[in-house]
Amino acid sequence: MPVVTVDWWKGNDRQKRADLVGELTATVARIAGCPADAVTVLVRDIEQDHWGRGGVLADAPAPVSVDRSPVLADVPHQGSAPR
Repeated sequence: MPVVTVDWWKGNDRQKRADLVGELTATVARIAGCPADAVTVLVRDIEQDHWGRGGVLADAPAPVSVDRSPVLADVPHQGSAPR
């Protein structure tokens, strides 16, 4: 019946995997209307250097970004006169 595959970063311990499998199994069985023993959950631990997003490997240092959001004091509030 249902098979659920979870890819997540390596480093989660056995208890976290067991908790995940238990919770997913219960939820899928409830929604699918099948017995829990019909649900298979596959948990795959992926090294961060094997996981990319946005063209960058997950283990690469995050680029330093410059915050260009306006300072709240410079933004007129509704009902207040401009400064």
